[in-house]
Amino acid sequence: MEPGNHITRINTAFYAAVFIALFGVIEALFGLWSGSLTLLSDAGHMGADALALTLAAFASWIKHRPTTPKHTYGFGRVEVLASWLSSMLLLAIIVSITIEAIHRLHTPTVIASKPVMIVATIGLIVNIITAWILHKGEKTLNTQAALLHVMGDLLGSVAVLISGIIIYFTNWTLIDPILSIFICLLILISTINLLRKSSLVLMEGTPSNIDFTEVSRDIKTINGVKTIHDLHIWTLTSGVILLTVHVIATDNTPWPQIIDDVRAIIQKNFGITHSTIQIESPNQAVPCVDCNSK
Repeated sequence: MEPGNHITRINTAFYAAVFIALFGVIEALFGLWSGSLTLLSDAGHMGADALALTLAAFASWIKHRPTTPKHTYGFGRVEVLASWLSSMLLLAIIVSITIEAIHRLHTPTVIASKPVMIVATIGLIVNIITAWILHKGEKTLNTQAALLHVMGDLLGSVAVLISGIIIYFTNWTLIDPILSIFICLLILISTINLLRKSSLVLMEGTPSNIDFTEVSRDIKTINGVKTIHDLHIWTLTSGVILLTVHVIATDNTPWPQIIDDVRAIIQKNFGITHSTIQIESPNQAVPCVDCNSK
């Protein structure tokens, strides 16, 4: 990535965070005044959006810092951590809004529908613009988390608008908590999926798009490879997959050729470009405990 583009994306995320935070305050004030839970919940999502975008801007900045003797892999993992924190924040907001919605199902509240519709329309426009900006940016777990926040907030704005229209024409205020719970359920599904992805990276699990057994089988088909052990595949940060493996070689194939062939096949078949391959002769091989490759 070019430095200029990198700086632009940081500034875009930061300015979007400030813009959304300010509008979230406006929504919260109108939500308290009108008595609309969907508007208050949308304001809560706005606040979460602002924090997510701030985390995205920070992670985008720090992940491009050079490596150090203490951080030899750099700071790319920060974006995954930011994605995980952002997802946990969204879960907390979903729980709090759902609890309040259930309370309002039993105790209906008077809602001023006209200001709800006006603010919801403006919020919808704000979220569409923000979602478009994020969609044009980097495709990382961190930006996915921020985009998820904004898309959830966009759905929230639609729910607020629908709620205001229904209350205006029918005075049926129960639609307010019902739509709030519905939106929370929609966001919960995507949030859990993103949380699962970020947790897998933090736990250094095998990427979901990589078949561990297939990688092992392909390496074993290479000429000169007798067997392998201690095969590990994990994600360092979005788009960066690492692999390490111990290869037990036959005696009649040059080791440098085996290393080149292993690197070529895992790059061609799985897109893995960062690998560490250790070659061992049958006499050097040490039995491994709980070997992950048979």
